[in-house]
Amino acid sequence: MDTIEHGDGLTDVLMDEMVRKGVYWVPTLTIDRSFATATRREEFWKKTFDLQQANFTTAMQKGVKIALGTDAGGFDWKKVNQAREFEYYVNYGMTPMQAIRAGTSVASELLGWSETAGTVEAGKWADLVAVSGDPLEDITELQKVKFVMKGGVIFKDELRK
Repeated sequence: MDTIEHGDGLTDVLMDEMVRKGVYWVPTLTIDRSFATATRREEFWKKTFDLQQANFTTAMQKGVKIALGTDAGGFDWKKVNQAREFEYYVNYGMTPMQAIRAGTSVASELLGWSETAGTVEAGKWADLVAVSGDPLEDITELQKVKFVMKGGVIFKDELRK
């Protein structure tokens, strides 16, 4: 699949072409937010965030396929919770379910993994996370993962104490 990562400065014409060609957009908002906190160029970052939000809204309206990605590795992922990307998507206009799908079924489709990942179905990888609250009510719950299963193996379980 074809993708555009970051996509800072997308135009209406580019978004229309993305829709026409089925190109996915992975905005990676977390990386810009982490850069902003590390610099003193507040005016530059405010303009960048305003443009990102406007483009995000326009892309959603046009039907651009948006997949969640954080550009992990471009920032200290031990200090920045990568699940904040979900929160940014909701703040920019997605419903919590749209944001969750951007990080699951849409992302697996983008990677060509729809047959094995992205949804909870028999025969697919058992890669799951669980949280204590309802992320459809509060998307920030995804920043507080209590349970992780990868390939059917439990790696973290703070739910049963």
